[in-house]
Amino acid sequence: MDDKRISVLRDQPVNKAINKLAAPAIIGMLVMAIYNFVDTVFVSWINTSAPSATQVVLPVMLIASAVGLSLGIGGASYISRLLGMKDKTKAEKVFMTVLTLGLIFGIITTIINYIFMEDIFGFFGANAQIMNMTIDYGKFILLGYSFMILNMILNNSLRAEGSAKFSMIGMGLGALLNIILDPIFIFVFGWGISGAAIATTLSNAISFAILFSFYMRKKSVLKFSPKYISTDKDIYIEIFKVGAPTFVKQLLFSYSMKLLNTTAIELGGEEFLSTIGIVIRTITIPSYIIFGFGQGFQPVAGYNYGAKKPKRVMDAFKYTLKVTTIIMIVTAFIFSIFGNIILKIFQTTDTIDYYGVLALKYNSIGLLFLGITNTVTVFFQALGKGLKAMLMSISRQGLFFIPIILIIPEFLGVEGVILSQTFSDSLAFILALALVIPYLRTKGIEKLYLKTH
Repeated sequence: MDDKRISVLRDQPVNKAINKLAAPAIIGMLVMAIYNFVDTVFVSWINTSAPSATQVVLPVMLIASAVGLSLGIGGASYISRLLGMKDKTKAEKVFMTVLTLGLIFGIITTIINYIFMEDIFGFFGANAQIMNMTIDYGKFILLGYSFMILNMILNNSLRAEGSAKFSMIGMGLGALLNIILDPIFIFVFGWGISGAAIATTLSNAISFAILFSFYMRKKSVLKFSPKYISTDKDIYIEIFKVGAPTFVKQLLFSYSMKLLNTTAIELGGEEFLSTIGIVIRTITIPSYIIFGFGQGFQPVAGYNYGAKKPKRVMDAFKYTLKVTTIIMIVTAFIFSIFGNIILKIFQTTDTIDYYGVLALKYNSIGLLFLGITNTVTVFFQALGKGLKAMLMSISRQGLFFIPIILIIPEFLGVEGVILSQTFSDSLAFILALALVIPYLRTKGIEKLYLKTH
């Protein structure tokens, strides 16, 4: 266990360790976020209704995220702690188990989605006017379901062992390929919105091949070997204890997007739904930076918690909190001032411009809190505090957003739809403060060892 990647988690100053692990994660996720943004730009150039079709498919893709991220984060948290306890063999069992589960779930969910495709897209907001376009896009996205799930597991596992650079390479190259293929498939080959989906699925497959190759070429700390697939119930309990909050969060996020889609198209029509899709892809860019930074923080906190070094855990937490908050303040300022310039890229109509500028301003208020709420969520995940991690994970898009989107638009109309996320982010911030205050001193973590070690 003297691998230099483990030494980063154990010995380097926490700010340098987090920066070293977060930088590849941020670059990889930023490339993905930019891809999502550019993909929506290309799709919007097809016609103004096209982004509404991709917005309908989004919550279906979030179900893949529910499986992939829950297994990936649940496994990664446990892997980090096991490496901190110098139990590499068990860490490899955890890795092989989550990878196998991801493959099984990916195949099952793909089959279910294809059997009930039209009903599923109708449930998530597609009306008769955009159903055909939604199917043209969604049927190819669904082909890559297993790749999406497995990529999330491999990305988190690589970061958990300190191999964040490999994760960045896999994610980054796949997303860059997607950006290159989008205009070729959409406009040069004339495949339209189907071309965008084919580019996404092909790029996910390439990302998987790259990430998996690191294990096959023995470049990773953990080794790939089918013999390590485990039936040990304790391993499953630990994986799902931490992964369950993410699973529930992503399912709630999927359902909240369904409510957002159906409410938006009912109150504002296809153009308003397109506006929602464009704004979501735009705010994804700073959000992914924050998530990437959290992915650098998680293995540092998890390893040092397992190694019984509470001061390093708290130093890592405070540093992450400071940096992510500063990033969100800068982002909120940019979106509030330059929202109209950003929207011009999408060749939008006057209606989309009006609601898009308003939505970016309102969402900027909520983004001010995102750095704090995400850091607190990852903090509890890293410590294996499943209940608190679950509460934080479901608060933003489930506990608060779902009732808000059901109530506020009844009184405020389309502006209520736009304001729903801002209200939800504000309430999630208050909850984060209430939960994390007892842990703001090193002694708060030391007390956990008396209970759990």
